[in-house]
Amino acid sequence: MTIVPSPPPPPEHQEQDSIETGVRIDAKPKHGCTTPSVRSQSSYSDDKSWDDAQSTTTESIETFDNNNNRATEAPRDEHQTAAPRRRNRGLTITQKSVVSQEAAPPPVEQENKDAEVHHDPGGHDNIDWEFWSKVVSDFGSVTKSEKKMLSVQIQRGVPSSLRGMIWQLFANSKNPSLEEKYLKLINEDSVYEKAITRDLPRTFPNHAYFQSKEGQEALFNVVKAYSLYDPDVGYCQGISFIAGPLLLNMPEEEAFCVLVQLMQRYELRGHFTPQLDLLHQRLYQFDGILHDHLPHVHRHFEYQGIRSSMYASQWFLTLFAYRYPLEFVYRIYDIFLVEGIQSIYSFGLALIQKNQATILSLEFDLLVNYLKNDMLDAYLDNASDLIRDAYMIKVSPKRFNRLAKEYRIEAARAHSEAEAIETLKKQNKALSETIRSLENSLTEISKEHAHIANELIESKMDIARVNDENDALRQQSQDLKKALLTLPNEIETRMKEEMEILVTKNAALVQRNSALEDQMAYMENMVAEIKAKYDESEQDRQGIRQRLDELKKLVD
Repeated sequence: MTIVPSPPPPPEHQEQDSIETGVRIDAKPKHGCTTPSVRSQSSYSDDKSWDDAQSTTTESIETFDNNNNRATEAPRDEHQTAAPRRRNRGLTITQKSVVSQEAAPPPVEQENKDAEVHHDPGGHDNIDWEFWSKVVSDFGSVTKSEKKMLSVQIQRGVPSSLRGMIWQLFANSKNPSLEEKYLKLINEDSVYEKAITRDLPRTFPNHAYFQSKEGQEALFNVVKAYSLYDPDVGYCQGISFIAGPLLLNMPEEEAFCVLVQLMQRYELRGHFTPQLDLLHQRLYQFDGILHDHLPHVHRHFEYQGIRSSMYASQWFLTLFAYRYPLEFVYRIYDIFLVEGIQSIYSFGLALIQKNQATILSLEFDLLVNYLKNDMLDAYLDNASDLIRDAYMIKVSPKRFNRLAKEYRIEAARAHSEAEAIETLKKQNKALSETIRSLENSLTEISKEHAHIANELIESKMDIARVNDENDALRQQSQDLKKALLTLPNEIETRMKEEMEILVTKNAALVQRNSALEDQMAYMENMVAEIKAKYDESEQDRQGIRQRLDELKKLVD
């Protein structure tokens, strides 16, 4: 790797041109200077850990982002809104204090009783205090005239007591106005406060400082402030892992300024934007470089279906801070702040190269677990060996640029294809709706057709019935016509017969009538005779009565 140190800050922010550098450091090292045990944060057992977010069955880094709590949240509880006190910004490094450091290197004080003391790389006797004092007092000159020496010293490791200040020099982050803005931002409300609070116990879960109220408050403030400073990025849990090592080496406001530089100048911001385009590009470049340097490992990954997003995404998202011990992370930050993002590729390739024998012997499930959790074991907690191996890996910047260009071409093609697919999906959806509408219309038409068919059948049956009736009536009409043709003769014959019968009957009746008339005349005569006899009898009776009366008189 080639050292490309950060240029000195612009005149408006350049504070190290005078004897005082303007960069402050605490009188004793921050919490990060008393580094915990090498495996202090290597275990992460939370149910919602990033291991779940990087499931081995996923094929896109977006699955990693889904569990990074990008959802907007309501403002945090009232007891969290109080602004924290400003952290002690420590002493200002002057030329005099640097000279005193040359004479007697400062001891590392242990602030965390649960952590092991972290000694400077190679011991105090191996630290070139004169060189580091020169870096502090005249950083711009050193980066121009002593690049090779600076590279060698960085590979040996930045002194723990100076690390926070040196990091700020590398990042060119000193910005009083941004620090003042930070102090304002921590008093504002962020929609991500609940998400940040929820993730705090899961960030460096085995580090005492970040499980304490003070550490969680500091981490909360820095991450919340950045979510307000860069609303397009907002909050992801990976930002907390990037900010953690900074807070262990410098006050909150200075850590915030370095974080802003990491996100913008070092282009980490593109790892956390919603589309993750830059992170996808990084992983694409890593795959290409892996193919160049370790083709047999690359073939094995392809055969096993291993994608870089399954294991390498956390390297780029957290600068190895998510899983690796802080002793390694500090050394990686030392180099990253000078080399830039290419150093992450070198560290990743070094790890894979060191473990290639084991990697080639494992299959999918065990391989993914090994890539994410166990590769650092090969270095036996020796960060210097990892750095040495990383510096032995040479990657041409042209190759990086060519891979980036290839990715952009493929991404543009994929984007065009995605747009075409999306257009086809919309057309397909519209056609599906049309088909559904036509099917509904066809169903209605089918129902109407069935109804009309039934009506037609009934109509045909009615027509058949009417035809039958017409035939019957036609036959009856023909019969009537025939009957009408024969009816006059029949009537005449029948009339003659009936007349003859009537004549005969009439003659009989005339005879009978004559007989009855004769009989009537006889009876009339007989009645007349009877009347006459009756009159005679009445006369006789009256005569008899008179004689009877006379006799009675005579008798009397």
